Amino acid sequence: MEEKKKRLIRWRASRWERRLLAALGTALSAELFFNVWADNFRISAAVVLYPVLLLTLMQDSRKPDTGVLTALTVLVVRCIIGVAGGEELLAVAWKEYPGALFYLCYDCLLCLQVPNRYEASLAALWRSFWVCDILSNTLDLTLSRLELPDVSAIVTLVLLGLGRSLLAACILWGMQRYQRLLMEEEHERRYQRLFLLTANLKNELYFLKKDAENIEGIMTRAYQLYEKLGAEEYPESLRQLALSIARDVHEVKKDNLSIIRGIEGEVADAYNDETMRMSDLMHILRDTMRHILGERQNDVLLECRCESDFATTEHYRIMSILKNLVMNAAEAIQSGKGSGMVLVEERVVREQLMLTVRDTGPGISKRAMQNLFQVGYSTKFDPQTGNINRGVGLPAVKFMVEELGGVIEVTSTEGEGACFQVTIPLDKLKGEKE
Repeated sequence: MEEKKKRLIRWRASRWERRLLAALGTALSAELFFNVWADNFRISAAVVLYPVLLLTLMQDSRKPDTGVLTALTVLVVRCIIGVAGGEELLAVAWKEYPGALFYLCYDCLLCLQVPNRYEASLAALWRSFWVCDILSNTLDLTLSRLELPDVSAIVTLVLLGLGRSLLAACILWGMQRYQRLLMEEEHERRYQRLFLLTANLKNELYFLKKDAENIEGIMTRAYQLYEKLGAEEYPESLRQLALSIARDVHEVKKDNLSIIRGIEGEVADAYNDETMRMSDLMHILRDTMRHILGERQNDVLLECRCESDFATTEHYRIMSILKNLVMNAAEAIQSGKGSGMVLVEERVVREQLMLTVRDTGPGISKRAMQNLFQVGYSTKFDPQTGNINRGVGLPAVKFMVEELGGVIEVTSTEGEGACFQVTIPLDKLKGEKE
């Protein structure tokens, strides 16, 4: 109950802050004006800004409370300016009150015409702005001149209101369009993060399954040891130790399989029927590497070239292949020369997709070339922490390429960089939907 009261107090405080901001913004912008017909009838920028503030800051308003506060604020500001200029307070107040009432009348009319500002269309808002402007200005001019405006004045007010209401509607449209663009960019970023997360999880599934096979072998050998110890009449304590190891490994295997099933249930078939164009994959790759490299992106220049744009259902595997190869190239450049370039090229040659990743790093030694695709082998060693990379990126790439019926080739010259070329049959990649 106390929490609800606190939330209500914060909400009310926020509303008053927004009302005050709208009132002050309107009062200050109202001082940008010029006079027509009478010395105390103004045409100011506030008349365009006011409806915009009402529709943005006070969109949840159903009562003309903002109009009351704005009218008082405008009157106070003008009185302060008038008194500072040597005028009498009552004289200034009498002269300026029609202009202040304009904003109260405007808000009242808007509340009557647009009771729900969330659902109102831009066309309906523009018409409402026009009506509010005409009637409020008519009231202002009548009180300022102490007589009803003639036909020419009414026509002028109608045309003036049309221009100002259109300008206010255009500003609102621009703001809505800008917000929509921001939302689209945010949705795109979220989709990219989800896509990369799924690609990474699919990549890890291969190693989890490989670990499950290794665990199975360890468990089998431990049980064989238990039986052999019994056959050769070794101490019972050794037999029980072997059996305990087999049981413990079996529990590890069960946990590992549970993790595999959990991940497969979430991502194994995620978006498998959807297609993604190669140009979009290259775009995601560029954005991802820019995010990963951060401040170091000036040291590692990534260029992506997509010559044969087509849709593929194997977008996750292609992204995992490219991301692993580009990451390896970038890390090689940083650990070697410190700066360089990674070039990613995609093209189709004789119904074969050719993916090429070249870098200007230190290259690969002959010894490293022999063990490059072995699980666990890595040249990435941190002398400060003593940690060595787990060495699964390139083996995963080779596995995924071979699963797609392709091959991967490596050429390198020490001191000049390396080149990885992936060749995959096009019929393994193209989806039904183009």
